[in-house]
Amino acid sequence: MAAIRRASVLVADAFQSFMGSPKVADLTRLNQRRAWSYMASENGLSAKSIMTYMIAVRAAINYAAIPQLVEIAGNKEEIKLLDSTVPIFCNQEEIAEHIGGEVSKPRQYIPTYEELGRWIDAIEEEDDFRYVIIALNTCARNEAIFDLRVSEQVNFEAGTIDLNPAGRRQTKKRRPIIRMTTNLAAWFRHWGDDKPIRPYQDTVEKRLNKLGKPVLDKEGNVVSVGLGMPEMTCYTLRHFIATNMRSTSRPVSREQRSKWLGHTVNEGSRTTDWYEKFDPDYLEEPMRATEEIVQRLQKCTRRSLLAPTVLPQGKLRVVE
Repeated sequence: MAAIRRASVLVADAFQSFMGSPKVADLTRLNQRRAWSYMASENGLSAKSIMTYMIAVRAAINYAAIPQLVEIAGNKEEIKLLDSTVPIFCNQEEIAEHIGGEVSKPRQYIPTYEELGRWIDAIEEEDDFRYVIIALNTCARNEAIFDLRVSEQVNFEAGTIDLNPAGRRQTKKRRPIIRMTTNLAAWFRHWGDDKPIRPYQDTVEKRLNKLGKPVLDKEGNVVSVGLGMPEMTCYTLRHFIATNMRSTSRPVSREQRSKWLGHTVNEGSRTTDWYEKFDPDYLEEPMRATEEIVQRLQKCTRRSLLAPTVLPQGKLRVVE
């Protein structure tokens, strides 16, 4: 939702910069290109970022053209905000060519154990550290980590985590049920919070994404190279674990890695998957590999990645 709100603000500002109060009919291809130029020059957005925000606009337009049932005076009424959709152009190559930018490339940067250890040691905020612990132990995407509620999604008895909250529809970025590492279970009990990370996603992401980059002064000049890891981001943690799963003492199969990451696996069925959740061997390969990777990473960082000994679990503190 935060990304959608940001998309609506950025695109609206871009259109208002050259036409006042835009209407849906003003979403012509020419005007969309003018909006791209504005977002690139005034907001410093890349072609990929602009593409992402335009996809959000396209989704909103398509939704508005689908009949919806709403309750009016106790009766169900069918309404549509738009009679038909209008084409929204989201091709990254076209956007890049128009704004003079580059097409994004797949992330190639994977830190060494030593580099990641230095990065973790530089973390100052507790929420940032908790994010890293959960990310390392689950390979979950950002939104899944910030949405996590222990009481609703963690099954300590079965030893699993359902990364998809109840009521959330699965999307292409599927949130799987995975095996919980012993270490993460201990951290949850140690923290004692139903929501381990406070709801400040943008702040946590910005701090962590900035952590490895050069230090700049007010004029934008480089003061120091900092940690010398400009490509290090929150998302890199997911790639670090997934990549190193292939080189543990018992390398993880491609199918097991895919399930752990939430990628679609053609084999099996929904019924089979349901029973597997309660199988003691369910996703044990990636779970054991994750524990091995974290143990190895611990040798490269001064800060403890392993949960301290904890007392029996008490009542979870709910943080709204």
